[in-house]
Amino acid sequence: MFRWMKRIIFSFTVIIIVVGLYLVIPVTVKPSENIVWGTTFTKSYAEYLGLDWRETYLAILDDLKIDAIRIGINWDEIEVERGRFVFDDYDWMFDEAEKRGVTVVPAIGFKLPRWPECRAPAWARAWLPERSSLFARMFDIRLGPYRKQFEEAQLKMMREVVEHFKDRPNIHVWQVENEGFIGWFGDCPPIKNSFVRREAEFTRSLDPRPILMTESGELATGIKSALVADIVGTSLYREVWSPIWGFITYPMSPSFYARKANLLKPWAGRFIITELQLEAWAPEGILNMPIEEQLAVMSPEKMRAAIDYARRTGLDEIYGWGAEWWRWLKLKGYPQLWEVAREEFNGD
Repeated sequence: MFRWMKRIIFSFTVIIIVVGLYLVIPVTVKPSENIVWGTTFTKSYAEYLGLDWRETYLAILDDLKIDAIRIGINWDEIEVERGRFVFDDYDWMFDEAEKRGVTVVPAIGFKLPRWPECRAPAWARAWLPERSSLFARMFDIRLGPYRKQFEEAQLKMMREVVEHFKDRPNIHVWQVENEGFIGWFGDCPPIKNSFVRREAEFTRSLDPRPILMTESGELATGIKSALVADIVGTSLYREVWSPIWGFITYPMSPSFYARKANLLKPWAGRFIITELQLEAWAPEGILNMPIEEQLAVMSPEKMRAAIDYARRTGLDEIYGWGAEWWRWLKLKGYPQLWEVAREEFNGD
């Protein structure tokens, strides 16, 4: 028995080493000839920056001329009063995108793009602990005596969203949660992995369109999403901030993402970039960081380098992160990043 255990451990170790070497040894990957360029848009973030969110949204569509836009349909905005759903703002966004032939990727669920990520209305949050420990989030511990009521309310909300929007011709996929299997990021109570899987199957039962699920490109394997989704979306961050080390640059080459996509192909048919870092990382928030420092962290040169890096992954669908911020900078008299986005996205 002990001998067999040693063999199993040895074989597992060899597999890990081989896969690790396959991922980290850089190779040249041919860029895709036809990239779908998109951005993520969050109404509440535009408002946080003091922007007219409608004007900002139209500028993204008309000036950047993107192919697709990813929009989180935030629960705390559509069901402020329990049982009463208001979709007016999102209907307007979908209508304007449809007029211009822009595809919409709706993200639905509890944990959606942009901090604090978890966006339940106040009446539903009353069923959950305000915060949970890092231990609980990492190890998928179920907290809160009223979790079942919360989950039932969430599924009801998701049904309302899918039923309301599913006849839209410019929806090609449904994104379920944002990095739903990552419990350690965001101001969130824990979400059970089993419930995240249930959400994906529930959405699939309401509409046959493909399911997209997202993962950290650098800190997750992607396998959990690949097992339940048709498409896996990855974040792609080159430089991150740590309270201990400050700014850190990831050492991966572009081929890391291409090879990760190849490893996941037996389960998920496609692998795309849903969050390409094109916004300055501001530990205390953008509005608390001088613009000169912001532009040092994400300069036009760094932005072009990040876009070029994303092209060299060979992936054919890429969503830039930071469109609201580029617009805010432009209106503050710093149009450089907006112009980079316009040139790069229009030029492909």
